[in-house]
Amino acid sequence: MANSDINALESMDYAIRYNSYILKKILENLSEGNILDFGAGFGTFSKLLMKSGKEVTALEIDSEAISKLKKDNIINISSLNNKSESYQNIVSINVLEHIDDDEEILRLLFQALKPSGKLILYLPASMLVWSYIDVWVNHRRRYMKKDLKLKVENAGFHVLNIEYVDFTGWIGVLFMKILHYKPALNESKIKFYDKFIFNPFKFIDLIFKRIIGKNIFLVAEKKSQ
Repeated sequence: MANSDINALESMDYAIRYNSYILKKILENLSEGNILDFGAGFGTFSKLLMKSGKEVTALEIDSEAISKLKKDNIINISSLNNKSESYQNIVSINVLEHIDDDEEILRLLFQALKPSGKLILYLPASMLVWSYIDVWVNHRRRYMKKDLKLKVENAGFHVLNIEYVDFTGWIGVLFMKILHYKPALNESKIKFYDKFIFNPFKFIDLIFKRIIGKNIFLVAEKKSQ
């Protein structure tokens, strides 16, 4: 794993209010049953889901991340082989944008879900704000609702909800791109953004969730036959 990826994963733990906001959206949309955290990284959301009383299995292939998951007593698998219809829920936070063939992964996730199971995705949005940060953390793309919805439906899912999240963050990233400002991702900056920008302005998403945001939140279902 590149140093940029490690820094990005570590920074997630500092965004306490941001993570709580996303966790609440996830919990509101889960079906009863077990969860696969696909691309779990260092286990930020695996741990939050487990603390909420959920049965969680992580899927992670990076050796450093696997070591961290083991230390936190999080069950990990390294592939979806022989996992057909094994999970009632699959949650994936900021993962598909790193994968060249995201459509193939969506098809594998569809196969791993039980009938009536839920897929919950949280991904970076809007190529308009593509910047050095995306390159630094090895993104392949940012998504728009229409394109993501089509990919998910082509994999066999029925999309229940898709919306943008973090409009304030999108404005911030856009201005940083325009001004060619390149801040380093570190603990103090993440904590400042989390407490003084995201938290007081997160309710603006109620207005802009159908228009634009820094991320996309998608909920889809594998319909029973």
